[in-house]
Amino acid sequence: MKRSSLGLFLLMILAACSNQDTAMNSVVANLYPDQASVGFKQFSKQCSSCHRPPMPNQHTDLEWAGVIALMQQHRAQAGYGAMSDDIKQQVLQYLQKHSQQGESS
Repeated sequence: MKRSSLGLFLLMILAACSNQDTAMNSVVANLYPDQASVGFKQFSKQCSSCHRPPMPNQHTDLEWAGVIALMQQHRAQAGYGAMSDDIKQQVLQYLQKHSQQGESS
């Protein structure tokens, strides 16, 4: 009886944590601009394979080109393979459009 009660308790805690993570992810996701765009969808898909995607205004438009190049190397090292040129361009355009400078222009 004690063993099943402990198991049920742990399961409830895990479920609560999972729901909290889901709720937090939906709140964070609502902060990203232009979520209906192809650029956002590629950005979200490509970046979330390793980590939570950064906010586009975290860098300037010029910095994003270097960040993308670095992430291409990390993707290759992690075995995900590099993004195609088309996808890389879509992601970069999205990030630059919503970068520190892109937001104010």
